[in-house]
Amino acid sequence: MAMDMWEPYIQATRAQVPEAAEKIVFDRFHVMGHIGKAVDTVRKQEHRGLMESGDETLKGSKYM
Repeated sequence: MAMDMWEPYIQATRAQVPEAAEKIVFDRFHVMGHIGKAVDTVRKQEHRGLMESGDETLKGSKYM
């Protein structure tokens, strides 16, 4: 079953579908949204650290 990562969907599926844990897959749109946020968070942290030492390597890199 393909679904987004909303916990009530997951719980309902587990409650009603035998062996649901083996049958659930998360849709690419939501997975990529989480990955994009994680990458941006790390980019921001790295950018702050580099800027403290005067390195502007990541300046303007958000939308690359």
